[in-house]
Amino acid sequence: MEKHWKIVLIIFCCIIYVVGKKPLYQHLWGKYTGEQIKIGEEKFERFPDNQPWDEAQIGGYDIKYVMRRKYSVKGRVVFVDWYDGAIKTWYHSAANEGVKLYNAVASVDLSLIHGATAKDGNWKKIKFDHEERGLIWSYKYADNPIVNDSEINNNHVIPANNTIKRAIAIMKVGDIVEVEGYLMDWKGTGDFGWFNIETATEPGQIHEKQLYGGRPGAGYCRQFYVTKIKFDGYTFE
Repeated sequence: MEKHWKIVLIIFCCIIYVVGKKPLYQHLWGKYTGEQIKIGEEKFERFPDNQPWDEAQIGGYDIKYVMRRKYSVKGRVVFVDWYDGAIKTWYHSAANEGVKLYNAVASVDLSLIHGATAKDGNWKKIKFDHEERGLIWSYKYADNPIVNDSEINNNHVIPANNTIKRAIAIMKVGDIVEVEGYLMDWKGTGDFGWFNIETATEPGQIHEKQLYGGRPGAGYCRQFYVTKIKFDGYTFE
């Protein structure tokens, strides 16, 4: 009987954690504003060319970076995929040692849609999946949804702090969010001096060259240093 109650207690605690995680994180790390975000567009603010490279330590690694755009978007979440776990890093680094650096710096992919593609009655007609840092989408021809490639973005997120990570951790598919920060190019140092990543800086931008096993013509992802997130009436920064 005692063993039975222990199992029940564990299950109960797990349920409380799952159900209560979002309000707990909102209360502890968010600031209540009551603002309800609506689907909108992207905003880009260009930095002058030839910006100097700065240095920072992120995820235990020393990197160099340069800011390319100040950026924000009001969109809908279609996928959240974490990459900072030990198992994922071990598995992927077998093919490319640079994955250890990449997963530590850009620890989560946050896939967002905006504009007409993200509107109620449309976005659920599109099936989204995510694998190997890439967002994939498909739909039934008969459903005839609006699908604008320039309104579908896969963001390799570099969280500015743990509060940003916690905000992403409680996001669900379908949430409408406003995300602010900077698009940046970055590269490794020392043993990872060969590793460098460029960010997309324009809507609908595609690769013009093969990059780390990718293919020309594939969608360019954003290297997105996120400093502020708003959703469900709370602001995290």
